[in-house]
Amino acid sequence: MDESTRRAVIGTAGHVDHGKTTLVKALTGVDTDRLPEEKSRGISIELGFAEFRLPSGRSAAIVDVPGHERFIRNMLAGASGIDLVMLVVAADEGVMPQTREHLDIVRLLGVRKGIVVITKADLASPDWLDLVRDDVASLVKGSFLEDAPVLQVSAVKGEGLQALRKAIDLLLDEVPLRDSESYPRLPVDRVFTMPGYGTVATGTLVSGVLRVEDRLEILPTSKACRVRGLQVHGRPVETAGAGQRVAVNLAGIDREDVLRGATLTTPGWLEPSRRVAARLLMLPGAPFPLKNLARVHFHYGTAETIARVVLIETDEVRPGETALARLSTQDPVVVSRGDRFIIRSYSPVTTIGGGTVIAAPSSHRRKSREAVADLLAREKGDPQSDLLLVLSRAPYVFASSALAKRLGLRAEATASSLKVSEAAGLIRRLGSGHISAAILDMLIERISGAVKNLFATRPLRLSAGKEELRNLASPESDSRVFGLVLSEAEERGLLSVSGERVSMPGYSGVMPERLAQALQEASRRLEGSRFSPPAADEIGAGLGLGADETADLVLRLVESGQAVRLSEALLISARALEEARALLIERLNSGAGITVSEFRDMLGTTRKFALPLLEHFDQAKVTRRAGDERVLYNPSR
Repeated sequence: MDESTRRAVIGTAGHVDHGKTTLVKALTGVDTDRLPEEKSRGISIELGFAEFRLPSGRSAAIVDVPGHERFIRNMLAGASGIDLVMLVVAADEGVMPQTREHLDIVRLLGVRKGIVVITKADLASPDWLDLVRDDVASLVKGSFLEDAPVLQVSAVKGEGLQALRKAIDLLLDEVPLRDSESYPRLPVDRVFTMPGYGTVATGTLVSGVLRVEDRLEILPTSKACRVRGLQVHGRPVETAGAGQRVAVNLAGIDREDVLRGATLTTPGWLEPSRRVAARLLMLPGAPFPLKNLARVHFHYGTAETIARVVLIETDEVRPGETALARLSTQDPVVVSRGDRFIIRSYSPVTTIGGGTVIAAPSSHRRKSREAVADLLAREKGDPQSDLLLVLSRAPYVFASSALAKRLGLRAEATASSLKVSEAAGLIRRLGSGHISAAILDMLIERISGAVKNLFATRPLRLSAGKEELRNLASPESDSRVFGLVLSEAEERGLLSVSGERVSMPGYSGVMPERLAQALQEASRRLEGSRFSPPAADEIGAGLGLGADETADLVLRLVESGQAVRLSEALLISARALEEARALLIERLNSGAGITVSEFRDMLGTTRKFALPLLEHFDQAKVTRRAGDERVLYNPSR
């Protein structure tokens, strides 16, 4: 993004009646208290919004939050999208309870830039102002505001406002740019209906870009809609970018279908979930430890729900400590890795901590080494690590489009990550998708090992079925992916694939004398039976073989070329089959056809064997049916 178009949202924070709304009006000319009840009570209840024109000519958005503790839910909905905070402290009162709680909240939400504004400076003496400044310094010590500017203003008299504007303008240069490369995501904080336009949803676009005519999905309800129009600060635009306050006119949706707390985004890439893995952080001033299975109020984006905290490593988290946890929520939540959230105690309700989402959905188990290792790896993720992490899990092979959705990135950013990883040898192309090179090697090693182990434990075997092998070596892979991995193993010369059978090049097998003798006797029986062979499950009768060994014996006879399957239950020796073929062709070369009965009599067998033999020759295109007779498939041949 061009620095000249840097977008940012400024949020107020502070105790009730400390002059936040009056300050915003003095800076922007906009009275953000729009409700009659707010006017009559003289306090903010709902979120307020205003455009802020800065001395540099840039424009930012201001979100004015209510300061009363009864409306902390509304404050949280507004604070979730801010880049820079104005912590407001009234000169006539100093630091108050909501000053502290609001500071805790913006810290937990990851805000890293801000300014302290001492309002109502005209109501305090110089000595009292010094005490207030000391109080503020004690409050912000150790926080991101410790070295922030502290300015005194009087919004009523207009004193100090110009200095405040300049200080904010300079600070905006230090605000990190929002992610414009990922999919658009707009947590909704306000919904209303405009006559002639329909449903309008507003919020801070936390990532990506929105365009008129974009198709969107409303989560968690998964309702589809279309962007009919966009406005930024009341002005129509064709495109809105990350970091802007946006009003979205939605087509194809009713007012009741989108509520505060919903998320507007590109369809298909975010999955609502009731289980979220996270890193929890308890505030040092939390009144009590958080115990395993405790219920909490879970605030994320502009939404809130109840959650039960499952601690992964421990039984409780004390104030000031962190822990890995899984939050099981009452309602589906729409979060992505890296999102910040706030937790408040169930009763009495007070802010006790927050955290960062690591994975959603999550199936991580309590007191599991694997779960801890996985969460720690995900927690450290960068774009390349995240890519490899996705590719390390079944189904292992992903198309670029599927990877983009899993990573929450646009196609261009995903392609760039893939290119870097491929060049480093970390990722391989497989079929029309991509796979981790390490996972590919691991799967091939597991499959080769499974084949060797199968041949060692069942020495009559010369091959394994694909599905049998998949269940042994990689049951988490689907058949398509498993087939691609087998093809790669074949290219490396480690395995041979023929139809649905997998073998090892050059392997002839070594078997115990008992099995070698059984194989020899079964072969002799098959040859001696000529055109009336025993059933497949009877061929090992009296040879001391179990059911698996009998099945392997039959398979060995077929794979070694000694026998041919006429059906699942019927074998014939290859020599007898060739003899029957020669006799049949000699008969049909005379120009006459042959019936099943005539063929039966010619071979001296029964219909039970004659019919399967003729059907086999039909499939082999030696013969074809002509009424009740068989004739040569291609007489000229």
